[in-house]
Amino acid sequence: MSRFETIAEEVTIRIYREDSTLIERYGKRGKEQTFTDNLHHLDYLKAASDLNSTAIFTDYAIWLNGILTKIGMTSQTLIDNFIYLDEALQNSPFVDHAEAAVYSRYLADAIQALQSMKGENKYV
Repeated sequence: MSRFETIAEEVTIRIYREDSTLIERYGKRGKEQTFTDNLHHLDYLKAASDLNSTAIFTDYAIWLNGILTKIGMTSQTLIDNFIYLDEALQNSPFVDHAEAAVYSRYLADAIQALQSMKGENKYV
């Protein structure tokens, strides 16, 4: 398992542990998709970092939120996912501190953008 797969698995488990309604609503297929989505989140974080552009990840988050809300997810679910992802990255032995700090900043920017769309600013 790659380092990103390990992190994506950890985050997926936490998401479904924290919100038991997700497994009822989306089943095993939804859980598998959450894992895949987290791999995409990590790929976008890496690309944004490689290009030194928080806008790449923020634009991705806004685009993804639009898709997810159309299928019945809430923006808060994506925000929670990003919070859990940030915590997993900060605590991962597979990610060095400098890399985790950049990812954390990009995740915080995306969370702020999503909350601004909701009219909230709890995680600035």
